[in-house]
Amino acid sequence: MLLEQTLSDWQSWSASKPVVIEPLKGGRTNHSFLIEVGSQRAVVRINAENSHSLGIDRQQEADILSLLQPVGGVPKIHFMNDQVLISEFIDGRQWTDDHLKSTENFEKITRLLNKIQGIPLPKNSQRRSYVDYCQHYIQQLPKSRQASEKSVIKALEHVALEVDQSSWEPVISHHDLVPENLIETEQGLFILDWEYAAYGHPAIDFVRLYGGGYSHPITEKILLLQKGIDELWSLVQG
Repeated sequence: MLLEQTLSDWQSWSASKPVVIEPLKGGRTNHSFLIEVGSQRAVVRINAENSHSLGIDRQQEADILSLLQPVGGVPKIHFMNDQVLISEFIDGRQWTDDHLKSTENFEKITRLLNKIQGIPLPKNSQRRSYVDYCQHYIQQLPKSRQASEKSVIKALEHVALEVDQSSWEPVISHHDLVPENLIETEQGLFILDWEYAAYGHPAIDFVRLYGGGYSHPITEKILLLQKGIDELWSLVQG
């Protein structure tokens, strides 16, 4: 229903009437569709109803995508609200784990992330508290699960606090930067799916991609933090 409603209002975001080509596979929570708009293709993403429970801030995603538009390396946004995102379809080669083994590719992603991290943040932007972010998930768990996992939760909160209290300035961070979200085209490298983006730790995207192979003073702490958040996400998602 939401897809049909969005497409029926096409004149508010497009000069041409869109046509649905096919559903897109691969999303863990949202539903996405490939559409054709005139001579161009675009993607309609119908947001998951439990976005907030999963730690997604749609307003922050919109703010960050707006900041990224002039920089490049991300899809152009045609339309966005708290339920739907319509963005440029990036047709290219999706990276895999094998692409991360190349020094040339490491330099490519480093240049792009450095460019993104160099964007000045809005004056009212708030640095992510990883303790609060973990708590957002923990508080959704049944009390019995919180009790049975008390030692694990305490260890995660401790490492989140260590990351929070380490010395760093926030930057635009993707927070879900896996190879599947990297597409290489003739125009360069693109990063997709920014729904978990926030003003976070500058090493967190590198560690997500390269794990312990990325050299940083708190790489191990970030790895533990990411592992714990991933596990909490899975428990909340069910």
